[in-house]
Amino acid sequence: MNVDAARSARLPSIKNQTYNALLAPTPGFSTPSQSSGGNAGAGGGVGAGAAGFGLLGQGQSDLPLSNTALTFPVYSGGRLKHNVEAASAQLGVQRAEEFRTALDLKLTVAESFVAVLRAEKDLAVALSNVSRLSAFLRDVQNRKTVGMATLNDKLSAEVSLSNAQQEHIRAQKNLSAAWARYNRYLGRPLTAVTKLAELSVPEASGDIDDLTSMALRSHPEFATASEAEIQALTATAMQARPELVSLNEQARSLAEQAEAARAGTRPTVTVNAGYTYLGFNALSHQNFLTSLVAVNWTLTDAGATRRKVEALRGQELAALRRRADAAADITLEVRTYWLDLAEARRRIPVTRQAITQAEENVKVLTDRYRESLSTYTQVLDAEALRVRTFTNYYEAVYDAVLGAYRLKRAAGTL
Repeated sequence: MNVDAARSARLPSIKNQTYNALLAPTPGFSTPSQSSGGNAGAGGGVGAGAAGFGLLGQGQSDLPLSNTALTFPVYSGGRLKHNVEAASAQLGVQRAEEFRTALDLKLTVAESFVAVLRAEKDLAVALSNVSRLSAFLRDVQNRKTVGMATLNDKLSAEVSLSNAQQEHIRAQKNLSAAWARYNRYLGRPLTAVTKLAELSVPEASGDIDDLTSMALRSHPEFATASEAEIQALTATAMQARPELVSLNEQARSLAEQAEAARAGTRPTVTVNAGYTYLGFNALSHQNFLTSLVAVNWTLTDAGATRRKVEALRGQELAALRRRADAAADITLEVRTYWLDLAEARRRIPVTRQAITQAEENVKVLTDRYRESLSTYTQVLDAEALRVRTFTNYYEAVYDAVLGAYRLKRAAGTL
């Protein structure tokens, strides 16, 4: 709308002004004999003497006036053009801010979505931990009944189960909170629950050795490919990030405002054409067509325009400096999120392999405990290690998912 308003200033405008003035006493002209006789009334009105006559007309005491004028700006020294460009740049700022808000909202929804998936997995792990420890407590109680376990074994198993149950309660609360937050952004009831599709995560290729930093040192071509990808994403961000577009448009708007202010010292030319009605009954013609060419030129304003232009140019320079700082921050942001994503993807196969090993470790130690070949502490430690391994795996998976979303947001392509 501001752009349309600025463009409209270049078009002709039509204005009407209508008045009706009541005058008391009624103005009139006095004759020379009336002036010399000194009999004129205090107001010089027509009633001062018989030799005088009314200015407005016989019996007229009001003065109606009406003027309708069409004004067309012929030359404004560039002020109107620069005002249009400044308004257009402000529109670009608003659109960039709208795009930035949309990107932030998309990332927030994605984070809430992943938070629900992560909370569901945490609850499943906590539930499996409670189930495993409950089964182990039954084994300990059975062994204590036949004299193959001590009271210390039973108490340790009970404490471990109690801790697992607390984690299960906490996981249930975290899942409910995650659903509430996710539903909030989708405009649904906070308690709504539905089945979410699981996300697939691309994994890093290669064996375990290739997932370490030593592999990059031994295979420089991997590092080169990685750097090329980062540079490509950074170049995309420099073009797509709305923060940079907004600062660019802010600087352009300020530059155009400075030029519009500078044009205030240049001459302006306008053409006026109109219709005027003068309600003098004494006139032979009361309707007039008028035309006027007006030239305005401010020769000096004591430096006010110059100072205003300097202030606007200073603001433009500040906006460009903020853009340079933002570009440096975005470059760092893209690299950081790329590294986070690469690290999370490399953790996935490692943690998955650890899950298999942890499950086998629990199974072996539980069987050995039943045969009195291992202690209850070894079994409990193995179960705690299994839970931590599952937690590490799901953290790696969902860190990778979030890393992909955040990298897209950093590149401005989410």
